[in-house]
Amino acid sequence: MNDSEKALFKDKLKTLLSEIEEYLEKSEDSAEAVSPDKGLGRLSRMEAMQDQQMVLELRRRQKRRKLEVINALARVEDGNFGSCMFCGGAIAYDRLEAFPEVQTCVSCA
Repeated sequence: MNDSEKALFKDKLKTLLSEIEEYLEKSEDSAEAVSPDKGLGRLSRMEAMQDQQMVLELRRRQKRRKLEVINALARVEDGNFGSCMFCGGAIAYDRLEAFPEVQTCVSCA
């Protein structure tokens, strides 16, 4: 992988990181506990709790992806970006295009 491709992926990773951080900031209120408001009926409260759980799961996944993106940015700096962490082989360019934070090739995934 040449330097211009690495710079392209670095920019893509930085953009992805800012999008994830923006989502985490915006969804913070939705993840708060559902208060036992007397105005809500039993089914409405259950729906609110279900919505809250879905937001919490999405936030958990985004936090994990944020760590993977930060790790990928470190690999770009170290010169290990684009190499499979298990076999050491090159990760396909198309795979990196779709998921720039990926650490493994298709065979090792």
